[in-house]
Amino acid sequence: MTTYAQQAISEIKEKAEAAGFRMSDVCRVAEIDQAQVSRWHGGITEPLYGSVRRLEDAVDALVAARLKKMSESLEIAVKA
Repeated sequence: MTTYAQQAISEIKEKAEAAGFRMSDVCRVAEIDQAQVSRWHGGITEPLYGSVRRLEDAVDALVAARLKKMSESLEIAVKA
């Protein structure tokens, strides 16, 4: 049986990978140890809601930064 936390972490991982990031990138931004996230994802321990929220915020920040960079590059290319 998959817990809410396991499902949320799987979705965070999918979102990160779709944008070209690894979970280690997300964990670094969220300031959460990657080994701890692995334990949560494997169902060994259960995270606090705030910890999952920090991971979600971190992946959103990474994706937003990537989109901003791509948008800036596109603007430069269009002007050239």
